[in-house]
Amino acid sequence: MNIIEPNGSKTLKIIPRQFVNGEVDAFLTNESTGKKLKNTITATTVGNYMSFTVNFGVDAALTEGDFYTLEVTISPRGATLYKDKVFCVDQTINQASNEYYSVNTGEYTTENSFDNDYIIL
Repeated sequence: MNIIEPNGSKTLKIIPRQFVNGEVDAFLTNESTGKKLKNTITATTVGNYMSFTVNFGVDAALTEGDFYTLEVTISPRGATLYKDKVFCVDQTINQASNEYYSVNTGEYTTENSFDNDYIIL
């Protein structure tokens, strides 16, 4: 699964069924609404991966918290090279620095008093 932001560009590295250097089409389909976005991009082979930069937030902003299906095909519409799930989120996610996705970000604050005092009435 890939994680992308609602706006801006994202460089993706994938392991496709077939390596292609040149133009490919990337389709992003919203699983909630069925809306499909298309982006024609230039892919390059980097080691054992195919790398490309995609920007789906240009035409219409993606919806935060929604899941999408990513499909990369040979341009013009041809054989499918890659399929994957994509999650759209506007939070900083970096597992190296212990920053993970939370559905409750900004919803509540935790108390850090560390006392176990109970009040019995």
